[in-house]
Amino acid sequence: MTRTPKKPLDRDAWLRKALDVLFALGIGQVKVEVLARKLKLTKGSFYWHFRNRDDLLRSMVDWWREQQLSFIARLAEQQVDDPAGQIRAVIDFTQHTEDSRHDIAMREFARFNKWAAQAVATVDQQRVDYLARLFRAAEFTDEEALLRARALYFYQVGEYTTSLVIDPGLRDALAERQFKLLICRPSDS
Repeated sequence: MTRTPKKPLDRDAWLRKALDVLFALGIGQVKVEVLARKLKLTKGSFYWHFRNRDDLLRSMVDWWREQQLSFIARLAEQQVDDPAGQIRAVIDFTQHTEDSRHDIAMREFARFNKWAAQAVATVDQQRVDYLARLFRAAEFTDEEALLRARALYFYQVGEYTTSLVIDPGLRDALAERQFKLLICRPSDS
């Protein structure tokens, strides 16, 4: 019987798993042994990609930040012919994504780690800046655009970082009301 050799996992697989463990079990369990067991690999595979746990933690933060910033950059590169439609798309995306675990995990880690706190602050600023550009493109003043961008962003972060459970239909109805509230002109309200 011939055994097929296991394909070695790349560095990203270790980093994704570290973020999964950070979310599920906390920073205390982001350890070489725990990750290797969850990935069904030897610790030697870990040391192929990282010098030590500190290198893993810093790399995890850097990787998360770069993933988030590259996503924002891809959004920002798109031609926005309909800024209101793009704002609606952002609201819809954040209402229906199930992939907020890593964001939540990084925010928790940032409470205790300066490097993570800087990464979260950078990502938050880039996200707010992107939303403010959309609101400016929808012909709001700089001040109004920033206010609406911050209101939208902090609402979204609050939604997925709390443990409040909401009926999906109600969530969608609230998202529609949120969009209408944010896109109406000050004289319209």
